[in-house]
Amino acid sequence: MKDIQEVELIPHVSKNVVSDITGFKLCSYLVALEGWRRGLTLKWYSDETGLCKMDRLNSSTHGKFYSLSSGSKEHFFFRSRGDKVSNKSVRICQNKEKTKDLLIKGNVPTTQGKIVDIDDEGVTSYAGDFGYPVVIKPLNGSMGKGVYTNIRDKEELLEAVNDFKSRYKYKEILLEKYYPGKEYRIYVVGDKVIGATNRIPANVQGDGVNSIEKLIENKNELRKTNPYLAPKPIKVDYEVKHMLKKAGYDLQSVPVKDETIYLREKSNLSSGGDPIEATDELSEEVKQIAVDSLKALPSIPHAGVDIIVNPEDNSKGVVLEINATAEIGFHLFPLEGKAKDVAGAVIDYYFPETVGGERSNFYFDYLSTLEPLKSWAVEELKITDTPLGQLYGKKYVVQGKVQQVGYMNWVRRQALRRGFFGSSAKLDKDKIVVSIFGKEKEALEKFKELCYKGSKKSKVDNIEEFDLELDQQKPMKVGFEINTGK
Repeated sequence: MKDIQEVELIPHVSKNVVSDITGFKLCSYLVALEGWRRGLTLKWYSDETGLCKMDRLNSSTHGKFYSLSSGSKEHFFFRSRGDKVSNKSVRICQNKEKTKDLLIKGNVPTTQGKIVDIDDEGVTSYAGDFGYPVVIKPLNGSMGKGVYTNIRDKEELLEAVNDFKSRYKYKEILLEKYYPGKEYRIYVVGDKVIGATNRIPANVQGDGVNSIEKLIENKNELRKTNPYLAPKPIKVDYEVKHMLKKAGYDLQSVPVKDETIYLREKSNLSSGGDPIEATDELSEEVKQIAVDSLKALPSIPHAGVDIIVNPEDNSKGVVLEINATAEIGFHLFPLEGKAKDVAGAVIDYYFPETVGGERSNFYFDYLSTLEPLKSWAVEELKITDTPLGQLYGKKYVVQGKVQQVGYMNWVRRQALRRGFFGSSAKLDKDKIVVSIFGKEKEALEKFKELCYKGSKKSKVDNIEEFDLELDQQKPMKVGFEINTGK
């Protein structure tokens, strides 16, 4: 597995920018950040706010419900989904059979399937209608939970059904024909495919030394280096053990060097799959299938589409499902390849007037922002506007009694009161450096006088002054940080 730093990322969305942001909050932050850095007004809302008229998929809205506005124009978002995606379409996408019916009516190629009662003893005869191999999945499932794929015969089917019944409470399942080929998650905005990810089932590569159990442990450690994959480890369960058994292995087996051992049939990233950026692999015909699939549903201008491409003819494919509130983190943080700016495409769609406009290279502390909302101290919170336009910078090297006397915190308060941002850090036992940025050059220069004044217990002997320029290639956090070197 490649380290995230080896992948070509979008410059303003580095690993540091999204540090410790995981799950659906990552989707929310990526879209919100892109709108904010274009100068749009960003507000976050508390959980269970009455403002949220969007289907929230039986989950909390905390940290995932926000609005972006420009003048009199305002749009609300839940995770990666904007308010132009109708609740009706979201509910349709949650029901795989209804989705399939609409795709068929829209002449979009999709899988053959049948709804079956989980306790129906005739489930094996229904499988015979399609011919093995087959797939079973929950009618309203998500994230790959409850999906058993490439079931090759009656014995395997009964075994899978029994395991399904022991784990899940669904009364109905969707029995489908299994389609071989590469599976892609394709993100569509309007009439364009923005990114496509080839999702490879969970796997490990042998080194001739370690057991499969140890290789899984090692790979999970490496997955933690990727902001999207960090909370999605490979978990050893029935499917993993079953896959190993079919291949003649168990957890203690030691595969030879460079041998790839697949641990699952299904390729869901949430269950340990690898996201490989693969937009350029897709034929124009398959891209059109993805675009057409959204047109088959009512009011869903952007979403993720799962497609399996025919291994013998890459112009053909079948749609597995549509995700109206799709995760987008893996498009910006793939395991291999060049990141695709899905968040940027979403903002382009909702705020086309910002396309080609000025964008700042700043980001804000998302997790700290959520604290007052989580504690119900406030019901909504507006993020400080992003710094746009000409910015000036100064670096002050301050010498004297300036440590452990409250001086650095005092400087921070003075900077924030004046709308400045930057940082302070220790240099040695009697010296600190203050880096500060703002829109008013004269005000920045006067800040030197405040640095001389200092807190009550401090005593400044000397200040060296330097002009400072922003590094346009390095994202910078708004606010004022203190680095004590601890």
